[in-house]
Order: sequence, then structure tokens, then C-alpha cells
Amino acid sequence: MDGENLVINVPLAPWELALGTEVAVPTLTGRINLKVPAGSQNGQRMRAKGHGLLNKAGQRGFLFIQLKAVMPKQADDETLALWQELAKKAAFNPRENF
Repeated sequence: MDGENLVINVPLAPWELALGTEVAVPTLTGRINLKVPAGSQNGQRMRAKGHGLLNKAGQRGFLFIQLKAVMPKQADDETLALWQELAKKAAFNPRENF
């Protein structure tokens, strides 16, 4: 919480971040549908105007929605093989500029 602004972490599968998705996010006044664009990053924040706390003027602040990648706790052999194939085909080094 930051003044009249709120922060919520929304768990997403890695493929939802990569491919994009739409997810229902709880707010103080009900759920909103959030479109997560393809290529979104873990920890990225999105902003929903008017979904935070009420201020003295009766206006709502922002709801900051922080995207959080969550890995499955278990994976079968077929799923692991798919992850390995993706690792080979993607040729992506996340620590290239580390």
C-alpha cells in the first residue's frame, strides 16, 4: 500500500507471460479483466486506475498489478522434455548482460 494506491501480486504460468493471457484480478470493488501482453516479464507492474483506496476527495487511487511467474511444483517426463526442447530452440541466455 502506498497512500491511496494498492499493490497486488498476480501469479502467472511462464507460458502465460510469454504468450499473453487475460486474467481476472480481484479489486476492492469486484474483479477486473486484465490483458497481459505477450512477452511480459516477471515482476513487471501494470496499473489499473480507480481501483485503489478512496482518498479525501472521494476518488480512488491506482491498483498496481505486479506479475509473478510461478513454476509448476511437479512435472512429468513429457513436460520436462518439452522444457528441454524449448531451452535448446530458444537459445536464450537470461544472464547475457549480468
